[in-house]
Amino acid sequence: MSTERISRLKSALFEAQREISLERALLYTESHRQTEGEHTLIRRAKATAHVMDNVAISIRDDELIAGNRTVKPRAGIVSPEMDPYWIEKELDIFESRPQDKFYISDEDKAVYKETLLNYWSQRSMKDFINAQIPDNVKHAVSEKVFSVNQTDKGQGHIIIDFDRLLQNGLGALTDEMSTLATVNADNEFYRSVLILLEASTRHIRRYETLARYMAEQCESVERTAELNRIADISAKVATKKPDDFYEACQLFWYMNIVLQYESNASSLSLGRFDQYMMPYYQASLDKGESDAFLQELLESLWVKTNDIVLLRSSSSAKFFAGFPTGYTILLGGLTENGRSAVNTLSSLCLDAYQSVQLPQPNLGVRVNEFIDRAFLNKTAETIRLGTGIPQIFNDEVVVPAFLNRGVSLEDARDYSVVGCVELSIPGKTYGLHDIAMFNLLKVMELVLKRNKDNQEVSFDSLLTEIRADICEYVKLMVEGSNICDVGHRDWAPVRFYHRLSMIVSRMERTSLMEEVAITSLVCRVLVLPIYQIHSWR
Repeated sequence: MSTERISRLKSALFEAQREISLERALLYTESHRQTEGEHTLIRRAKATAHVMDNVAISIRDDELIAGNRTVKPRAGIVSPEMDPYWIEKELDIFESRPQDKFYISDEDKAVYKETLLNYWSQRSMKDFINAQIPDNVKHAVSEKVFSVNQTDKGQGHIIIDFDRLLQNGLGALTDEMSTLATVNADNEFYRSVLILLEASTRHIRRYETLARYMAEQCESVERTAELNRIADISAKVATKKPDDFYEACQLFWYMNIVLQYESNASSLSLGRFDQYMMPYYQASLDKGESDAFLQELLESLWVKTNDIVLLRSSSSAKFFAGFPTGYTILLGGLTENGRSAVNTLSSLCLDAYQSVQLPQPNLGVRVNEFIDRAFLNKTAETIRLGTGIPQIFNDEVVVPAFLNRGVSLEDARDYSVVGCVELSIPGKTYGLHDIAMFNLLKVMELVLKRNKDNQEVSFDSLLTEIRADICEYVKLMVEGSNICDVGHRDWAPVRFYHRLSMIVSRMERTSLMEEVAITSLVCRVLVLPIYQIHSWR
């Protein structure tokens, strides 16, 4: 059962009307105007850093964990650098459309058209990619056989290496990157990541300053103590690694906010939370923190994940209504030596969900022959709530499937999920999993329409024609997807994702820009066959 604090935090999320915020877009654009002629990596890093240095921040009433993407709860943000056109078309219907309504003022509508649309027209990723897509691919898309070039939001569907982040801290990562940037002075990738790491530290210290100021103004002794503790923790994790659960949760959430500023993406998934957080949870217990406080802290974090909502187009919202932002976590599973990985935190994560009962984080449970019976019962008990959480993933199928694709046994046992159900190796794979969607029945419809006056057509000939068209359309879809992949590589690289995912240290390629594209392709080769195995078994 939730504490009074958690109940108030939940209620506060939904009290006000959901709005669209242009703040991140305006700051991003302001920086972009000032960096004409610089390398794309540097321009995007500076733009994100400019957002972090200047965006309004807040610590809301009752919050134990600081860090908000927008001052107002559950505000949607726009990314005109990706695709400014769909937003302009929907400015007047955001408030009245059937799914996921948002309010935007007339003043902001004017600002969007006059400032953001005016600047990003012919400068966006949409323009960059569309200019390269051949007419036959565009025609297939117009026939609604498949979709590609999904650029209405930033890139996501990735799990950064949270282990590495928590075990080293931002200071150590910044020092490492500073050395690399100095030794490789002409390497824009290293320089861009260094810009972002340093900006992340500054952003966290802004919260330290805010918390101390609020503590000085606060009349409640209890809340003053809480604000001072937030300030102390923020001061520490701005550069140093966390030593307990509170510090780990705070750094963890700050970095999730930073990643949102960089890309405004869906499915910046959270991986095996119970595994990388367990040492910090145990450290807090050893220091004398109460079980009740740590449970409230965990529930506070669960509430925070519901503050991030995605602003989707109307066509996308029809299928993704309700803000499934992809903060996906898998619990349990296997250790690297093949034993059950279920621990105390695994069960507490389910307890926290039962208490909070909000859509995020989207929990899943990995089951196998070694699973703890009590945890399995807890999983069934949670499923019985009827919310669709947690999802179930079968290690007995998934691990061999990864091995079948050449993944090491250690990595296969460490798998998690991004987005809805897309299988991934935390910190090591990256893919635009929903970059293309294929409409199989549309192919049959087009073939039937083509043959409506053909008196000689037979069932077998129709099947042959449908199969041939499917093969041709799949080729076109892959061609369009590859163009989109390269477009993301060249126009909108996400440095932070890839550095925190250890792509640099784990791949030996001549060009760092090529590494990003290769990683994306590796993820596709890896994941699709696993889905096929699930389907046929």
